[in-house]
Amino acid sequence: MNTVEKDPLKQAQGLMLEMMVALHDICEAHQIPYWLTDGTLLGSARHKGFIPWDDDADIAMLREDYERFVNVVAANLPEPFKVETVEENTQGKHNWLKLIYLDGFEWIDWDGVKRKGLSIDIFPFDYVHETSKVQKLVHRLARLEYPMKINGVKDFICRTINNMQVQKIYAKFTKKSNIVTYGVETPFFGWAYFEVDKIFPLQKGIFEEKWFQVPSDTHQYLTLLYGDYMKPPAESERRIHMGNLQFTEENTK
Repeated sequence: MNTVEKDPLKQAQGLMLEMMVALHDICEAHQIPYWLTDGTLLGSARHKGFIPWDDDADIAMLREDYERFVNVVAANLPEPFKVETVEENTQGKHNWLKLIYLDGFEWIDWDGVKRKGLSIDIFPFDYVHETSKVQKLVHRLARLEYPMKINGVKDFICRTINNMQVQKIYAKFTKKSNIVTYGVETPFFGWAYFEVDKIFPLQKGIFEEKWFQVPSDTHQYLTLLYGDYMKPPAESERRIHMGNLQFTEENTK
């Protein structure tokens, strides 16, 4: 192994980049708009690629485009990458779409549980109007996680509600507006509100020497999320998702 290959984070970033390229190619083939978001967009603007310590990737799509992507991705995703499902996952089934790589790496989750593999997030974005009690209730229901095991009535109810896909009902009856936020089924719903006409028309942004779609006003988008985003945080404030990231034994042979 060379130095890069010996560094699990660098190799993980390389595989996540391959997943991003696969996603981009599928979206191009099916004319599905998407954009880099969160730390991935920040990495594009500040580092022209991954933030050096970043261990995930984030993609955004408007709800209608997200649903179109969900319908075509599994049939077009190249091996060894997969779509996260109840049967195939690295850390349980999430309410939003994840592309996953199941092998090669192990790490410790925030709750102390050992996990395997890698993933990138694809977040739907929903239109919003004035916040209401109904909207807050829909969010509480839609974000209920899918229990991997049924250990009582509560788990059964959570699984039933999760399977109802409340977010699709919400999206169907929510009229388009100029404001969007993270999908109602995600924990980030209402975390930040973005103007659609500052996201579209999408532009090209550089990321690890490859071009991806980014918001038209990346500066406003990132300022809304991070404030003075060009100033790197202190080392003690740098956020990681995969603690003690290592190669699996099979990946070191």
